[in-house]
Amino acid sequence: MTKVCVRVPATSANLGPGFDALGVALDLHNVVEIGLSEAPRVVVGSEGAHELPSDRTNLVYRAAFALAEVAGVHDVHFSLRCENRIPLARGLGSSAAAIVAGLVGANELLGRPVDLEGLVQLAAQLEGHPDNVVPALVGGFTVAVAEGKQVWWTQIPVPDPPLVVLGIPEFALPTEEARRRLPDRVAFEDAVANTGRAALLVAALVTRRLDLLGVATEDRLHQPYRDPLVPGFAAVCRAAREAGAAGVALSGAGPSVVAFAEAGRAGEVAQAMERAFDACGVRARAIVTHVDPAGAQIVERPNNGWR
Repeated sequence: MTKVCVRVPATSANLGPGFDALGVALDLHNVVEIGLSEAPRVVVGSEGAHELPSDRTNLVYRAAFALAEVAGVHDVHFSLRCENRIPLARGLGSSAAAIVAGLVGANELLGRPVDLEGLVQLAAQLEGHPDNVVPALVGGFTVAVAEGKQVWWTQIPVPDPPLVVLGIPEFALPTEEARRRLPDRVAFEDAVANTGRAALLVAALVTRRLDLLGVATEDRLHQPYRDPLVPGFAAVCRAAREAGAAGVALSGAGPSVVAFAEAGRAGEVAQAMERAFDACGVRARAIVTHVDPAGAQIVERPNNGWR
């Protein structure tokens, strides 16, 4: 095998109270064609075409090379063609998708020397935390926690999952900047509030009690500190709820906002989020997505849309 094509979903992490633990895969994808070559070659199209590196420092390439090193394959080079649909630095797991694409593609090319558990552990090491890479790899809703270098994870079985509406501002917000806003300590009552809401969120999804998501997506550990970085965040959340969203939260570190909604209300929620951002002077688009149940997949190369 000399070439494979990998499709990797966007992800939304935290989902309100599940800081650095909860995540979900969405049907917005990057597609990466990866092959063995005599010298490094990287082509990036669509999102990040003029921002991401087109050499071996590209994150997809670095992940592929790390997989080869773990597999004991040395002096190998890769050729990459990346068609990116996941916006960069918007809280939608673009870096996790890059890492997962490189790992899964290189693993397939080299005969699958690393099993799924090994891919999870390696992906989390490269990303620094597991909440985005796990759903990107396995799909659906997931919970993942790290203890030292070990990641413990599982999928959350969610029957008939709600639609996920994404309000995506045009401006970027690097995760590092959003992390700097977090305090070193939090009040005990805030920790208690988040513990209960994270548990309630998982239970509400599993039992499809969408009426509980309003309370279950509340957060006191990270959103209050990141709120100033996202102009209009409170107004967008309020507008989404008034339009029928069951629950609303910051997507990852932001600035995107994620809302859960029934099929009959998702379109109205998307329009309300766009209007609320616009009223606050922020250009944004809202899209309705489904939960991606499969995660990263080896697919056939698309016939068009490549540059």
